[in-house]
Amino acid sequence: MKFTHVFLGLLVTASPSFAADNFDWLRDDSRQDQRVLSYLKQQNQKTEKFQNGYDSLTQSLLTQWDSMAAEKGKTPWIIKDGEEWNLVRREERYVLVSRSDSNAEEKIVYDFSPRQSKHQYYQIGQWRIHDNSLLFTEDIDGSEQYRAVFVELGKGATKELVNNVDNGALLSSNGKFGYFVAKEARTQRPYQILRIDIQTLEKRVIWQEDKTDWLMSFYPAADSHYALVQSNNESTTEQKLLELDSGVLTSSLRKPETGIEYYADVARGKVFINSNLDGKFGLFELKLSEAIKHGKSIKWTSFTSSENNVEQFYLYDAGLVALTRQDNQTTISVYSYDGKAKKSLPLESEGRVAWLSTLGDYRSNKIRIRSMSMTTPPLWEEFDVKTLKKSDFSQDAYRDFSSQDYVSQRITVKANGVEVPVSLAYRKDKLNENAPVVLYGYGAYGFTMKPYFMPQTVSLLDQGVIYAIAHVRGGGYFGNDWHEQGRGILKVNSINDFTAAAQALKHFKHGERDVYALGSSAGGTLVAGAINQEPDLFAGAVLKVPFVDVVASMSDTSLPLTAQQYGEWGNPTLPEQLKAMQAYDPILNIRKDAYPPMLVQVGLNDQRVPYWEGAKYLATISSTSESTGPYLLQTDFNSGHRMDPRQAREQQAKEYAFLLSLIKTSKAEQ
Repeated sequence: MKFTHVFLGLLVTASPSFAADNFDWLRDDSRQDQRVLSYLKQQNQKTEKFQNGYDSLTQSLLTQWDSMAAEKGKTPWIIKDGEEWNLVRREERYVLVSRSDSNAEEKIVYDFSPRQSKHQYYQIGQWRIHDNSLLFTEDIDGSEQYRAVFVELGKGATKELVNNVDNGALLSSNGKFGYFVAKEARTQRPYQILRIDIQTLEKRVIWQEDKTDWLMSFYPAADSHYALVQSNNESTTEQKLLELDSGVLTSSLRKPETGIEYYADVARGKVFINSNLDGKFGLFELKLSEAIKHGKSIKWTSFTSSENNVEQFYLYDAGLVALTRQDNQTTISVYSYDGKAKKSLPLESEGRVAWLSTLGDYRSNKIRIRSMSMTTPPLWEEFDVKTLKKSDFSQDAYRDFSSQDYVSQRITVKANGVEVPVSLAYRKDKLNENAPVVLYGYGAYGFTMKPYFMPQTVSLLDQGVIYAIAHVRGGGYFGNDWHEQGRGILKVNSINDFTAAAQALKHFKHGERDVYALGSSAGGTLVAGAINQEPDLFAGAVLKVPFVDVVASMSDTSLPLTAQQYGEWGNPTLPEQLKAMQAYDPILNIRKDAYPPMLVQVGLNDQRVPYWEGAKYLATISSTSESTGPYLLQTDFNSGHRMDPRQAREQQAKEYAFLLSLIKTSKAEQ
């Protein structure tokens, strides 16, 4: 149930007394400075010229991905109010479709293509539907400044309600009000909950958060009359109930208390809450009537004492479903509403990762489970909360692919007193003592990168590559403690773990292997930091929208999302923490050495990690390295932190081909 915003280095300021200052001119908040734009275009031309040299590799990857196209099993749709709904991409266009059940003929509810065709970048945020009314948010330039749009489906009438909001949207059941999270115009911090009268367009702020290190968000409750509105910082939550038809907001379910997090939902006249109030996350409840009484102290009671380490919970007509995690194993438990356990079962099966996806609404009693490994195609399962039975729903099949030809496993790497898990895969008949490694890096916000099955990864395995994911501290592989050990002043632990994983994989199965690194966003911090530690350990790297100017980003306290992120990256206003940050900051630790070839991809409209971080970083590498690279910068002028799906596939092929071109060059030199 946890809903938080993850923002990385929204804006940066100059880093004092360092060579990177020579490239401060690359920062342009307006994104209109012709000198900067000319530089970025020249770098794109240089990169494109280099990419032309391995275009055949790029095309062969795309061809292989096409030839390996899945024979898709049935994809479960969202169940809402007894109907099934799905937002799909067909021939590069978004279409909202519905049907009465899985055997019925589908109908097109709304075709987004007329709006999508007007923009080179287009993403749908959230969409809500009630009767003949559709409400959705859209991002048209990659800046994550969404616009809210209301459509009367029967009449085809369209209204643009508000700009510069977050991606979230709520629609009252009477169709009168839309709700959005407004962003501060200058800083883009989500700070207001707006109620907009759809007919009159009258705006009303129903909650504003003035604390600059807190962010606002919301989500619908199981009871469709309500939503949960929240403000939170790194470790503390405050939530209120929103009655959607009236716009009335209750008092706080619990006043903010440092370190106390809670996430609520509503059903059957009660409010159910997952909170770490007693040290570990567990379930509580209270009467809805008590929650809506303003100004009254609300006492929570334990829902069940048998569950702790609760990650999430969901409310259905047939019972409450809780997900708990212990020793990296997740369990699904079903309870009746009087707190009695009805059934428990493991979420994951042997060798596969699994997660809940495409949940049905309260009335549906349906949960869909998605599972896979890096070498096992995705499987859909359905769990019925009423019958307590789990069944196979569908599985994807890939032509000319057999899982028996591959190995997928988890190893552990000893590093600095801990054992770091590494997921890896390879093709059996391609493994030899010189087979190269592509090591993927992530590690922030307690997130865990799942070892997904993807044709893109398989194509690397087919080229003789060992593909690996390092589950470093700072991520969430072993829960909150694993996250805590790699955040703030301990962020260097994440980088050390990644370096240790690369060292171990270099000699995996007694081989002598080249190691290539791949990281995105916070993973870029990880990869760039590890390269600073041991440049000669890595034979090449791809960094996508990398967060690499940490101290500068976190030093500008006039900007948002800095104080809110101190817990993750460190607080530069405190001398001890500043010292720790300076020790790991990628751009501050570039030194004279032979840095490996790099491809750095940035988005001009990126509001999370602005383009100039990657541009300054690579310019500094180019001017400092004792090697010739290549050091390639690629700027997408029509996107932000994410690329438009219409271009993302080809871009991924170019990135993989860059690494493969280095691998083939390396083999030719041997």
